[in-house]
Amino acid sequence: MKNHWDNYHRHWKLLDAPLRPTAETIGIFDRELDLKNADVLLLGVTPELAILGRSMLAVDQSATMISGVWAGDNALRRAIAGNWLDLPVDRASIDAVIGDGCLSAVDSKAARSSLFGEIARVLKPGKRAAIRIFARPETADDLQGIEALVLAGGVENFHALKWRIAMACTTDDCDFAIKVRTIRDTFDSLFPNREALAARTGWSMVSINTIDVYAGSDISYSFATLAMLIDEASRWFGDMRIVPSGSYPLAERCPLLVFGSAKPR
Repeated sequence: MKNHWDNYHRHWKLLDAPLRPTAETIGIFDRELDLKNADVLLLGVTPELAILGRSMLAVDQSATMISGVWAGDNALRRAIAGNWLDLPVDRASIDAVIGDGCLSAVDSKAARSSLFGEIARVLKPGKRAAIRIFARPETADDLQGIEALVLAGGVENFHALKWRIAMACTTDDCDFAIKVRTIRDTFDSLFPNREALAARTGWSMVSINTIDVYAGSDISYSFATLAMLIDEASRWFGDMRIVPSGSYPLAERCPLLVFGSAKPR
């Protein structure tokens, strides 16, 4: 299986919001969970989130992402390779769980449910989690409409376009899945002349070409609707709310899902 995560770290510094959280978003994570004195579990190795909490354990499936993006371990912060659906973490041992887009990095309703279950397992009683989500609209965008919006100057940056295309092309079942190579293939069919797109939008070729990391990858993402994600979380947690994550391109589709009070199993 070809896994684009093995090369993704090389493109990390070229990414921008909505693919990476802004300073404003980091402040909202901190405020919502009151992380100053918390022992935090980070799903992934998002550098912007790695500064939060009193201590942190980051878990990422990709050793190359850890070596390429993580700032390095110290006495209070370390990263390990592991499976989010079978976390190498003791039951009821974590003060807070945070993640950026991690519900889209799994490929099905079943996987999202497993992830919620693992978060419920590792959180201490009464503690909470916050995940920035990438939520597809209830009515999916039309690809021709996306093309027209880009040409009219209505899409702020290339990374927002990537997510618009991805959300428009998910499966229509409860998984809302899409192979990442399909994002790239669909982009190329909409905009076969990248130089012309760069000239029309002002986007750099370096930014546009980041989409090539998806070429041939067998990995799938999922972009469920907000209502679906709330329903899935409610099966595991009794307390949740949606918090705006700031002002940046496509932020209206990327709120924080804040949840806690795990239901007994």
